[in-house]
Amino acid sequence: MKACLCWTVLWAACLGAAEPAYYQFAVDQDRLGGDVDFSFLNRPLEPRDRIFVRGAEFRRVGADLEPGTCDDEPVRFFGVNLAFGGNFPEERSAERIARRLRRLGVNIVRLHHMDTSPDAKPETARSILTTEPYPTFNPVTVARLRRFIDALAAEGIYINLNLKVGYVFRPEVDGVPAPAAGSMPTQSKPLHIFHPRMVGLQTEYARRLIEVLGLKGHPALAMVEISNESSLVWAWQRRQLDRYLTGAYHEELERQWNAFLRSRRGLEAEMPLIKDTADEPEELLEDYLLFLAETDRAYLNRMAAAVREATDELTPITGTQMGFGGLLNLDSHQELDYVDEHFYIDHYNFPGRAWDPRDWRIRDSSATGSGLRTYLQVAAARRAGRPYTVSEFNQNWPNRQAAELDPTIAAFGAFQDWNALMHFAYAHAAHWDLEAPSGFDLVSDHTKLVAFGQAAWLFRSGAIRPGQQRIEIPVPLELRLAAARARRIRDLPEFFQERLGLAPETIFVHPVGLVMNDTGELPDSARQRPEAPYRADTGELSFDPARRLLLIHAPLAAGVFGFAGYERVAAGDIELELAPSSRGFAAVLVTALDGQPICESGRLLVTTPGHTLRSKSGTEPPEPQRLVLYPGTKDWWTLEPDPEEPARPSGSRSGGHGPVWMERIESRLTVRTSAGRVAVYPLDRAGARGEPLEKRFVSAVPGGFAIHFHAEGQQPAPWYVIEAER
Repeated sequence: MKACLCWTVLWAACLGAAEPAYYQFAVDQDRLGGDVDFSFLNRPLEPRDRIFVRGAEFRRVGADLEPGTCDDEPVRFFGVNLAFGGNFPEERSAERIARRLRRLGVNIVRLHHMDTSPDAKPETARSILTTEPYPTFNPVTVARLRRFIDALAAEGIYINLNLKVGYVFRPEVDGVPAPAAGSMPTQSKPLHIFHPRMVGLQTEYARRLIEVLGLKGHPALAMVEISNESSLVWAWQRRQLDRYLTGAYHEELERQWNAFLRSRRGLEAEMPLIKDTADEPEELLEDYLLFLAETDRAYLNRMAAAVREATDELTPITGTQMGFGGLLNLDSHQELDYVDEHFYIDHYNFPGRAWDPRDWRIRDSSATGSGLRTYLQVAAARRAGRPYTVSEFNQNWPNRQAAELDPTIAAFGAFQDWNALMHFAYAHAAHWDLEAPSGFDLVSDHTKLVAFGQAAWLFRSGAIRPGQQRIEIPVPLELRLAAARARRIRDLPEFFQERLGLAPETIFVHPVGLVMNDTGELPDSARQRPEAPYRADTGELSFDPARRLLLIHAPLAAGVFGFAGYERVAAGDIELELAPSSRGFAAVLVTALDGQPICESGRLLVTTPGHTLRSKSGTEPPEPQRLVLYPGTKDWWTLEPDPEEPARPSGSRSGGHGPVWMERIESRLTVRTSAGRVAVYPLDRAGARGEPLEKRFVSAVPGGFAIHFHAEGQQPAPWYVIEAER
């Protein structure tokens, strides 16, 4: 206690400290090793590692190669996306990137946006397709991807194969009707769902893609996604369907609508399509919504049949994401194997032209600071009894709270007993050696790279136990239709609160799942709002909405995430106190590296990354390119403009200069341990140990040791190893 008091007095004298200081730091992924190498989580994939779905789990078939037998074993996935040219590393890079990902604890890669930008010249290598009639495959990228998949499998990494993502059908080339007015919708969505010619071409694409990549029976093929972020129901909910339905496309969907009415109601009179904004009788509107969901379902089932024909019945398949259709997606996905979702914290906003690299802004918001509302929304979209994946998520650079993302969603997802998490993205192009942060890409986002392997371990290892008492939320057809009519998609916790009396905060305490049940009732325990701070029924996680803090207090892991301020925060076997020189925000995670509880462990990994900035071009010596208010606003942020384009509102979102600057976060961490003494080693950019911290920075306190990180006189680092001796 006396040591803590002296510490508080010392820091009180430092009040009024200026804005955060920075130090230069960038992770060296190709030399990463030692205490921060999580390669041990993987082993090379063999036929016994083939994935199938049983109940609410992905499982390996085991040595007998038969699903549903006693040697099957469940598996969780933690991984990344690749997009566009990032899917097709050259041969000399394929093994290197696979080894990088394995070191980060990755065991799945989502192959995304392969179809979006067909190559006029095959050597451009940005797409699996060429500009010839769809689907014409690019021999360069096919060969590269086949080698890459084999390299991934050798490192124990599976693939999630995406089919329809961004391809735009071309009437003059692909033999599909031209829209009566304007151009084809972005990515041809949602016309690709119901037009017979488009659907037929997509089934051909699916079969041939699996064939040319040699994926039939390949142990690396973990799952297939049919259509990214699209459904007819969602287009109607967004009031965009009328705009897309012109000419032959309007005629075709209207023909299918009337066939549906004849089958369902026996109506012979022709009925026009219902307008997005029309005030129609409830019964007719419900018929229309059921028709849209049934049309979505027919498309997904036809595509799934093509996939199964090209592979076999084991291959897990999903359709699209729950946030792109809402509860009626439960109906359209009835015959599919698992459920998927996406989420973003503080996604980029573009006031002018979409994706303008020098006119963008963010809110600089926080997952914990917003009450983890997005996490609750994602949890409430899970269907009980089927695997649940989140195949895209990010809190994109240069958000200053982004270090919270991967560890907190890993811990929360493990508690909710989700089955896969895939960070978006590792890379959008084959630019593997960028040092400066760039957009969504993890490859150069050193804030997130520091604790990414720990997050993978949290999710995959069982260090965070699933909740003990699952709450099933009944969603009868009446409720699913009500949500669709009201255009309720991403605010499901609030919707269930209004309709069923659910206390959304219950999701912090128990895992939840949706049940398509016309007779079930919500348990009384789910209607009673728990007292804050909310504590998981396993006792391993808690969230304090008032302090905006998520805490991990499991035997093998302890962490403090959020706005800790300058008071001591206890989380399991650790206590954290930030110095006044910090911003008061923490993303500190302590994990045992030897499988022993923290208080008994002989080796602990501590990560304490800050936010990162790149260097402003033209400065010598280098200085950070800072986050500033977007012109004319008080609550939007962007990077200060680049000197070469000073008239633009923002610095480049997707390119810049090193060195990389990491926020210095001074803190005192107390670890409860039975050890007689400890040595604390800062790690360099490759994870190698430096000289241990001087004794003046490590002091014995009752029940453990207190460590002063990032103190004056230290060379700061974002990660450390504590060696304990007894």
